[in-house]
This record gives sequence, C-alpha cells and structure tokens, in this order.
Amino acid sequence: MPAEDRLDIWIESLEDSLRTRQKRKGKNRNRGLLAAVLILAAACVWQGCQIRQKEKEEFPALAWITALEQRDTGEIKAALNARDEAERQQEEAERAEQEAVSGAQAGEEQPEKGTDKDSLRRRFEQAVLVGDSVAEGFIDYEILDPSRIVAQKGLRADSAGPDIEKALDLSPSCLFLSIGLNDLEYCAGDSGRFVKEYEKRLQEIRDRAPELPLYVNAIMPVLPAAVEKKPVLAHVGDFNAALKELCAKWGITFIDSGDILAGHEEWYQKDSTHLTSEPYTLWLQRMEEAAGI
Repeated sequence: MPAEDRLDIWIESLEDSLRTRQKRKGKNRNRGLLAAVLILAAACVWQGCQIRQKEKEEFPALAWITALEQRDTGEIKAALNARDEAERQQEEAERAEQEAVSGAQAGEEQPEKGTDKDSLRRRFEQAVLVGDSVAEGFIDYEILDPSRIVAQKGLRADSAGPDIEKALDLSPSCLFLSIGLNDLEYCAGDSGRFVKEYEKRLQEIRDRAPELPLYVNAIMPVLPAAVEKKPVLAHVGDFNAALKELCAKWGITFIDSGDILAGHEEWYQKDSTHLTSEPYTLWLQRMEEAAGI
C-alpha cells in the first residue's frame, strides 16, 4: 500500500478516536449533572421530612387533624365539637377552682360581721334614722345610739321636714327614713296623697344633699286586731306598694322588712301595732345589708 494511502488511513483512525473520546466525555458530563440533580432532590426531600417532623412535634394538634383527614366530614365535625366542649369544661372547672380559692382567701381576710347590739351600733354610728314611734324602738331598746335617731311619736310625711333638716345637720354617711304608719289615718287610706307628701321630703333631701345615700323603709305590718280597731290600717300594703313605686322613680333603695314579723305575733305589743325588742336587731340587719355597712 502506498505510503500516502497509509497516511490517510492513520489520519482517519486518529479522527475517529478523537470523536469517540469526545462522545465519552459528553456522556460522563451528562451523568455528572444528573447525579448532582438527584443529590439535590434527595436533600430537599430529606429537609421536607425534617420540617414535617418538627411541625408534628411543635403542633400536636396537626397529627390529630391529619388523622381525621381520612374520616367522614360529619365525624370530623363531631370530633371537633367534642374537643371544643372538653376544653370549655376544663376552662370552666379551672375558673371555678380559682374563684373558690379567691373566695376562701377573701373570707380569711374579712372576719364575719357581728350581729350583737354593740357590733351593729358601731357600724351604724355614722348613719342617721328619721322615723315615727315605731322607729323610736331603736332608742327604747338601746339598739342604736340615741344621737343618731331623729324620731317622734305621730311623725308623718307632711310634717317630717324639720326632723329631716335636723338629721342632715348631723352630716350622716347615709340616711334612713321610716315614716308612714301615722299617714294611714291622716290620709284616710289615700296612698296617692301619702306619696305626694313623701316626694316633697325626698326633693328637700336631694336639694340639700344630692349625693347622700338614702334608704326608705316600708311601713311595718300590723296585726288583724289593730285593723279591727282602725280599719284604715288595712291599707298598709297599698301604701307600701305606692312607696316602693316612688322609690323606683327616684332611684332610691326601698327596704321591706315586714316578712321578719311573719308568724311572730308575740313580737307585737298589746296595741298590735308597735313592736317588742326582738325584731329590731333583725330589722337593723336588713338595713345594713341594703346599705352595705
């Protein structure tokens, strides 16, 4: 074979060899790129698993909800409602327990108030009571300090102006009124006339002491024997109803303590109208509760 032909063959062989090497390098490069992509994808998957695991650890409810995803919608709703109800009941129980603890602590800090005459008198030493002969019992039975009682026999709503002025001169922390028994006869059972006069007294008090805490006592009930002698006394209930309505109009506390006398006819004097000593402490406790003193 001529030398020139051999040279051509050798050159072609060399070119084929170079082309083969280039193809192999290309394949290796592609394989390297694919491997890198696979490694990166695996890393992302691993990181995602780590994040989901962390979410499950930090949010336990997530696993619970995930478990419910495969269940019926109605079952899921019922389960959620049951869970909410359980949490609500637990919160209420914790709140009730806390309130009980607070109440017990408050009870330890505040000793029980005494109900004896001396304790009641001390608590009422800044208050003043204006009233009729029934109210005089607080003096007669030494329930309250006489200096804190402005009372007289026969006192009525229409005539109580000067007595109320005297009471206000004492600069009371609060004022109690106990008027009305004598008005039953004076007003001939007309409750409208009674409250008209009573309202004048309320206006006088508010004109002079607009911020003074004021409390109005109901007329104490009388026994049937008293009504037999004076039929007009049968209107005690009507007068009290009208007086209660008047107090509501003025935003004044109305204190009805008549129930303490129920079943205790022995707590009445012979006239079946005035009272013995027994109910006065109970009556005073009612006033104390109303006034918060």
